[in-house]
Amino acid sequence: MNQYKGNVLKAMMMLFAMSFALAGTATLSSCSSDDDPFFTVSEDDNPRILNTDLADKKLVRKTKLNLEIKVTPVHYTTVTWLLDGKQIAEGTTFDQTLPLGDHELKIVATTTKNKTTSRTLKVTVTPAADDPALGTNASEFWVAPGEETTIHKCSNLGTITKVFVGGKEVAFEILEEGTAMKLTAPADLENGDYAIMLVDGDGVEFPGGTIKVTSEPKPSMENVLWEGHHYVSWELGDGDPNKSFNLITKDQVAKWKEGQTLRVYCSMKDDDAYHQIKLATGRWTDLTSPYEFGEGNVVKFELTQDALDKMAAEDGFICVGHGYYVDKVTIE
Repeated sequence: MNQYKGNVLKAMMMLFAMSFALAGTATLSSCSSDDDPFFTVSEDDNPRILNTDLADKKLVRKTKLNLEIKVTPVHYTTVTWLLDGKQIAEGTTFDQTLPLGDHELKIVATTTKNKTTSRTLKVTVTPAADDPALGTNASEFWVAPGEETTIHKCSNLGTITKVFVGGKEVAFEILEEGTAMKLTAPADLENGDYAIMLVDGDGVEFPGGTIKVTSEPKPSMENVLWEGHHYVSWELGDGDPNKSFNLITKDQVAKWKEGQTLRVYCSMKDDDAYHQIKLATGRWTDLTSPYEFGEGNVVKFELTQDALDKMAAEDGFICVGHGYYVDKVTIE
């Protein structure tokens, strides 16, 4: 009887062991079945840029552009950064300032098998508040080869150490506490339009616009404010329309800007005993000294902020004097 019980117990233990072994085999089979997919990344794969948030950018010059690129296959891919076709960085992160202007930033991912993909962004970089800048008076950007021109209404020129026109370094002088620049155009440039580049002491470049270097005569850029034949004599009585020339309106004067040139074209009244003209405010405050009549008879007055302030406070602009006609008034 005891022998029978022992045999039964051995048989049950064998069945239990076989069940456990079969369960383990089934588990292993479920983890390593030949039918299941097996994923891997290799250098033979095509590269992909995974970022979904890349978009055109607009930033101030002193603000760094910060981007991080995610690529695959990451261990076999190099990322390069090209600004307007020129490589400026390498790596998956980018953190630097860019020069002023509109640019094309191209991000290129290349695998060890020379497979590539890319993304392109437009980046606009605007000037910082304290960046150097030249004025915009078109007549001042027209100069003959080897000649000088002075550009007014500039700003922040105190840091400029070099100026280039068409890639050639030129002589220059900063005037009027950094608000004007006199430069000399290269004598050996052919007639054409050339970029001005300003460079500060740190080597940072600032576009200064385009200058026309040409031997052709400068075209007139005057805007006619009034034209006619108006006699002037301060010897006439008060209330006489010819006691002064006051036909330029206050609204016209309000549009004038510092650095513009006001011209008054005159002709003499031959039978008058003397001839004198002065420019003045509406309250007869002198803006110029008496003009000596002669060849051309054009009074040329470069507007200053002080003169503009006086005209704004004292009822605008008039011409006073004796023995002449005002034939035309222009602003440039």
